[in-house]
Amino acid sequence: MKIIRDKEELEGTCYIEVLPGKYLETCWNEHSIFFDEEVFGYLEKAIYDIYPKYDHYAFTEIHRDIWMLILGKLNKLVALLDEKVTMDVLNECVYFFFGSSEDEFQQDFDHNVRRLRELIIEFETWIKEQLRTQEYISVLGI
Repeated sequence: MKIIRDKEELEGTCYIEVLPGKYLETCWNEHSIFFDEEVFGYLEKAIYDIYPKYDHYAFTEIHRDIWMLILGKLNKLVALLDEKVTMDVLNECVYFFFGSSEDEFQQDFDHNVRRLRELIIEFETWIKEQLRTQEYISVLGI
């Protein structure tokens, strides 16, 4: 469960790319970060809940103002993870993309909750850094 910052680490094409700025007709950009599809599912519900135009399979340019709302939603998720969160509560907040994803998460639940919390905070930090100079951050779907 991690953010991939070096595109040399990518194997294949089943990744979500988060690009600083608007989509400029190219993928696999040097300044982007990347997520395994399953990992991005943990963040994706917060995006979709705030911005219903978001599409997992499309290229979506999201304005700074919307990102600020998404960050607020992610902050609430971090607060939930800091409490004694249950799998039922977590299911309301994140997507588990594959049939086995939820079972695998539950197998080491406490550890995975900590890792998810760290992932969200790292993502929030990156988004905030980009928003200092960018009006948009794009999510390039599968």
